[in-house]
Amino acid sequence: MRIRGSFTSVLLTLPAVAVLVGAAHAATPSQALFEAIGRQDRAAVRTLLKSGADVNTPLGDGSTPLAWAVHKGDSEIVNLLLQARADVNASDDHGVTPLSLACENADAGLVDTLLAARANVNAAHGNGVTPLMIASRTGSAPIVRALLARGANVDARTVKSQQTPLMWAVGERRVDIVKLLIDAKADVKAASSIAFTPLLFAARNGDIDSAKLLLAAGASPNDAGSDGTHPLPLAIVSGQAAVAHFLLEQGANADGRIFGVTALHAASGSVEMWLREWLRVRGIDGVFGSGLLAVARAERVPLVKALLAKGADVNARITTSTGVQGWLTIKKGAFEPFSVGTGDLKGATPLWVAAFSSNRGFGMDPQVLKVLLDAGADHRLATADGTTPLMAAAGLGQSTFSPGKPRGDRSMSAEEAVKILVEGGADLNAVNEAKFTALHGAAFRGLNEVIEYLVQKGANINAQDFQGRTAFRMAEGAKQSFQFQEWTETAAFIKTLGADTTLGMSGRDQLRQEERDAQKKAAGGGN
Repeated sequence: MRIRGSFTSVLLTLPAVAVLVGAAHAATPSQALFEAIGRQDRAAVRTLLKSGADVNTPLGDGSTPLAWAVHKGDSEIVNLLLQARADVNASDDHGVTPLSLACENADAGLVDTLLAARANVNAAHGNGVTPLMIASRTGSAPIVRALLARGANVDARTVKSQQTPLMWAVGERRVDIVKLLIDAKADVKAASSIAFTPLLFAARNGDIDSAKLLLAAGASPNDAGSDGTHPLPLAIVSGQAAVAHFLLEQGANADGRIFGVTALHAASGSVEMWLREWLRVRGIDGVFGSGLLAVARAERVPLVKALLAKGADVNARITTSTGVQGWLTIKKGAFEPFSVGTGDLKGATPLWVAAFSSNRGFGMDPQVLKVLLDAGADHRLATADGTTPLMAAAGLGQSTFSPGKPRGDRSMSAEEAVKILVEGGADLNAVNEAKFTALHGAAFRGLNEVIEYLVQKGANINAQDFQGRTAFRMAEGAKQSFQFQEWTETAAFIKTLGADTTLGMSGRDQLRQEERDAQKKAAGGGN
């Protein structure tokens, strides 16, 4: 699901409907007035007003007859109430005024009526939402013009999010409103509490038209949010390749970053796990899936080439720490027994990101790897835990739990990525901090074709990790992210390739040993 909207929380409180239960007649004239307005019974409203019903007696939530009439969109009743001296600026318990409600309904006629009655154009809700913000979101140009003409604060901010009317308009892709607000001198460089500027909203939403207006008004394609987020990588992680190309044409820094991740990283593959904290601050789950689309497979190679043509650093390193399983793999690194062979992935290069993404697909085109290698990408550069791009392409760091399946699902993109890297000179037998190799990664995933290719090219089929496990033992059965995964067909296949099946301990024997050790420790027999 594409992330949409503008990170706004529009807390508009409409007047409560008066639910008056009881006899055929309301208990009081005020209640009767609300009932008549709710029915839009204009004759009854006139009668009640002539009999002295109070036009300003509110409901329990503070909403008034005028607010209810505006909410119903009944201009005739609104005029009757105003003639009876209804308070045009009375608000409910949340600060919602009749003018706010008219803006929410995009009712330009009622807005004009209320403004003529001296409605406060800057009366804000308790959360800071103003009529101009609401009109900017709902998209009525006549209302925005009317509010601005009456002195609406074009740079008003909400209390918590610190968003402005311009941010709301850009967030909803209201290009005509964006122009009106810019013409009214709205601050095009303002930043919200989560560091988003209007241009960042446009980049995330794929709104080139608004971006053009903002740039023409003084925004820069290199203006970062207060947290350092640049528009270019934000557009890419949001799946907006067209905006990314546009920003490059406008002079955006090809090495712009978002939370330590460069634009080239984002174009090369999935970078969501490095953005977990950035997403968390924005109320988005970055562990179990944030909804970030990133760019489509067909857009990756052209975008990578465009970034490289503009001078992007092909060997840039991600400066943010992360692990496939979050805190688990950061704490103990690749040695974590419940993990899948990787630890801190800080330092990943674009080539590493492309390699890792290729193992599972992720809408990846493995040709990205070739483009990066041709541009000088160094296949030896590993992450902080020592994991190389080849290990990542082969399957290290990828957990799989498919009980009962004899082997893993074939991954054509992984096969192609591994071949590209090996032909590019990658070390088949390099090990990371816990002595995992690329072959271990392929065994974790049950990828028979990758295993066969690596062995044919010279990978050590009997290499052992920090627990003494070979690729055969890994396929025979091993823990993966708290689950026990067996690939019986893959284990048998590795045996036919010449593996020494006596090395190491079987996964099930290892589990039993761990249980015995835990019992011994619990009984006070161990440290």
